[in-house]
Amino acid sequence: MRWLAIHFPLLALESLASEEAGAPLAITEQQGSRKRILMCNKAAAALGIAPGMRPGAARALSSGVHLLPRDERRELTALEAVADWSGCFTSQVSLDPPSGILLELAGSLRLFGGVDPLLSRLGRGLEELEYSTQRCLAPTPGGAMLLAREGRETLVRDRRMLRRMLAAVSLQWLPLERAGREALQSMGLETLGDLLQLPGAGLGRRLGPEFMVYLERLLGQSPDPRPQFKPPERFQRRLELPAEVGSTSALLFAARRLILELAGFLGARQAATQCLEWVLFHADGKASRFQLRLMMPEREPMRLQMLLRERLERLTLAAPVREIGLLVEALEPLPERPLSLFGEADVSGVTPLLLQRLQARLGDDSLSAIQQVADHRPEHAWRKHRVSVRFTNAAGEIDVDPMFTDTGLQRPLWLLPEPEPLLAKDGWPCWRGGRLHLAPERERIESGWWDGEAVSRDYFIARAPGGERLWIYRELHGARRWFLQGFF
Repeated sequence: MRWLAIHFPLLALESLASEEAGAPLAITEQQGSRKRILMCNKAAAALGIAPGMRPGAARALSSGVHLLPRDERRELTALEAVADWSGCFTSQVSLDPPSGILLELAGSLRLFGGVDPLLSRLGRGLEELEYSTQRCLAPTPGGAMLLAREGRETLVRDRRMLRRMLAAVSLQWLPLERAGREALQSMGLETLGDLLQLPGAGLGRRLGPEFMVYLERLLGQSPDPRPQFKPPERFQRRLELPAEVGSTSALLFAARRLILELAGFLGARQAATQCLEWVLFHADGKASRFQLRLMMPEREPMRLQMLLRERLERLTLAAPVREIGLLVEALEPLPERPLSLFGEADVSGVTPLLLQRLQARLGDDSLSAIQQVADHRPEHAWRKHRVSVRFTNAAGEIDVDPMFTDTGLQRPLWLLPEPEPLLAKDGWPCWRGGRLHLAPERERIESGWWDGEAVSRDYFIARAPGGERLWIYRELHGARRWFLQGFF
């Protein structure tokens, strides 16, 4: 087995949403009877704020520094979110609280083309999620995590190499009670290698049987079963912001991590979604919601982020936002399909992405398609309906509802709301003072007797003196007037 240990040394800080402005931020923790700075971001460190400092000293250096207490529940939620995201790389995922996860990668190496491509792709994904990590690949989960926490980012090929590397690990990284660690150090022992040279029986009496079992699992001498992480049935994630946000552009920056986590969640399930429900938790304790509806199932993070940007441009915040949430319940299968060389488009050349951007910017009911109806009367031969994009077969080919269908009839796309009467001179129709020249072909329509809107007309294609092509008709009964119906 090949276990990849991922340690998050700054999880207490990075479990918060990233802040675009880069304001100074520090996490505080109760240490004994006093509160101390546990860690801080780069902006705070540039001001001289450092771990171990008292909050009052930090505020003396900068009155604008944000001091937030450590929230272990928030850290565990972030750890679970990363574990869920990593399901697109392997199904064997285990949590290693408080700041690590373990991935068993032996079954995924062939799929991703080997160790190096897999680790490279996984590393890029963690960087996009904006987490600082220390990673180690080793034959045992405990050994991999111990080396990762110590900061040794390496690939351990076998147990012999693992034992050699573990021998140099300091005793401070081992799960020992303080009294036991101090007793070993008083004997002159400093590393795990020094400890392993002692007789096992005496070591067991001094440190206890549980620690001896830990050592055997660490070295691969006995099995080390790890509980498998069970991903949730639906995606539901909340992300706390470092400070109140009053602009939608800052919300988009913070929502990026949620979208990336959603993409990993959907990728692990070979699924996509057409509805993202966003929840904004305001500083006054109230919450507001809005939905990002898509025309077709989607899981590509860059597209989702672009569509969210379009949606946020027409959103007005009721109050400053303190926390954002994302809920996705309805999942749809999304088969893998080969990508087109020139991009996906329907017969009219309209790409689904363009349609989705227009819908996100203008509203869910803003776009309509034109569909023909089996009626010869031009004013009744079409109707509007909602544009939709769907998959039509198992190969994942995309079909966009067409705007119109070519029937072979010479009819214009531009029809007037109401036919416009034309003047006639010597029996010939005129338009804008000029006589129209009619094509010899005509289309006769006599229809509508069943619904009380009967028509009897002869349609002609006419050319105006200025070169315009018009679609006109003449009544077959009554005054036999001429009318302009549309333009080519």
